[in-house]
Amino acid sequence: MKLKTVLLYAFLVAFLGVFSTGCEPTTPPVEPPVEEQVMPEPMPEPEEPELLPEPEPLPEPEPVQMEPEPIVESYGKNTHVVEKGDCLWNISESGEVYSDPFQWPVIYKANRDQIKDPDLIYPNQEFQIPRDVSQQEIDDAVHEAKTRGPWSLWDGK
Repeated sequence: MKLKTVLLYAFLVAFLGVFSTGCEPTTPPVEPPVEEQVMPEPMPEPEEPELLPEPEPLPEPEPVQMEPEPIVESYGKNTHVVEKGDCLWNISESGEVYSDPFQWPVIYKANRDQIKDPDLIYPNQEFQIPRDVSQQEIDDAVHEAKTRGPWSLWDGK
């Protein structure tokens, strides 16, 4: 029984010891050592770059002699050489000619000496493209193109 009593007293002493100190350790906490802050070494001053010598100036280009361009009216070409597959409708529709396919009779009337049938034109024929056409002539040509009737192969009679 003595052993039980000794253990009981030891337990009480330990219990009272914990409550008397307030559950705080009796030694003050150890603060971690403060590391010295090392300043980085300053960057060395950049060396001045070597200056390259000035490049030699390029020689002046020689002027190019150009032949003057032929004077073409600003609103399109004045002639058209027929290529395989061309027709008066497509020629008139071209942006360089009239940009209107219904004006093909204007080309036909101006080139009647070469065109016997407006539905038959041939490669390498060179047609004049009239530019001094009145609005009335244009209106008549458009009317003729729209009311010409059904297409048929003209037999020349």
